[in-house]
Amino acid sequence: MAQDRKEKFLTTELVNKIIQSNDDLDGYRIVSDSDCVLTTPQGLDGFMSVIHRLTLNLTHTVTGASRCLTVMVKVMKGDDDFRKKSLGLVLFPNEINVYSAVIPGYEQLIRKAGANLDLHTLCPRIYLAECGVRYPSYSDQEETFLVMEDVSARGFVPGPRLNLDKAHLMLMARKVAQFHACSYALRIGGQSEVLRDLVKRIIPLNFVQDGKIFFESYDIVFKVVFERLFAYFDEKPELFESDSVRDRVATLRRRYGVNPSELMQRCLERDDVYSVILHGDYNRNNVLFRYEGDTPHDVMLIDFQENRYGSPALDLSFFMYMNMPPEDWANGGWEHLLTVYHEELMRCICDIVKLQPDDPILQPYR
Repeated sequence: MAQDRKEKFLTTELVNKIIQSNDDLDGYRIVSDSDCVLTTPQGLDGFMSVIHRLTLNLTHTVTGASRCLTVMVKVMKGDDDFRKKSLGLVLFPNEINVYSAVIPGYEQLIRKAGANLDLHTLCPRIYLAECGVRYPSYSDQEETFLVMEDVSARGFVPGPRLNLDKAHLMLMARKVAQFHACSYALRIGGQSEVLRDLVKRIIPLNFVQDGKIFFESYDIVFKVVFERLFAYFDEKPELFESDSVRDRVATLRRRYGVNPSELMQRCLERDDVYSVILHGDYNRNNVLFRYEGDTPHDVMLIDFQENRYGSPALDLSFFMYMNMPPEDWANGGWEHLLTVYHEELMRCICDIVKLQPDDPILQPYR
């Protein structure tokens, strides 16, 4: 019964909300029940969410014109207790905030600047984004609804499930540089108050909170990584090219060897020069690629649930460590990818704020 209740809402009231919330859908409607098809594709749902596909065959009430629209509908799973324990009440509102406030704010920034930066493929078009709403016809809980474009029609699909090659990595580096550049452009361009307002909307997602480890499962992984890293260096001291590098690794070990989550928390310290609005979980499973033949030509960001405000190093280190094969690190791949990121970052900042790369105000970012 509960499932039937939800499906009825998704194919009736939610459809009307979608139409009412988008100017280009004004005047369209569903003529018959067969014009609305709800499916739940396998493999798309996650631990905390269910993702439905909603296909709408719309007819204009005046002109009779027809239009087929396919959207993805992301909703929360579980009862209130599950949502609280799984941090759904933090993660979902933060994702809604990115789509409903951050991205529109960036679009306005770029539009006013007349910048040559196309955000059309930064993320899917959002048809409806609601948080903390109650619809008795759907459930007895507060809900979030995220209705987004089905971008598979534009050719965006999941990429490789394991390591990514150079072409994929370069696209990811450039795209996240464009995303980060908008934070910097607001700050440099005299719109710090706009940036502060966007940041205030983000519910903090700390690694350490009130002196305690907040993500215990993450902390276990961090500790294992550090143990393996330092054991490797102990076995191969010849890898240190200089005493200064050896000293820095020793300092890292002394300060954070048994408390790696404190290092992660340090990356969330707010800095009036370098902090940006982050994706927060920038990995291959949270992007979609568009291919021409076997070659990737564009990438789109999705799933902003772990969105934070902090050092860009969080996004960069995560996607590079998680998606680059180790042999690429030893062959200059790391430095090359950082160069690709930095060049795109500077290009976008200069284009938005209309400054030359050698302008003194950009000195911290060069």
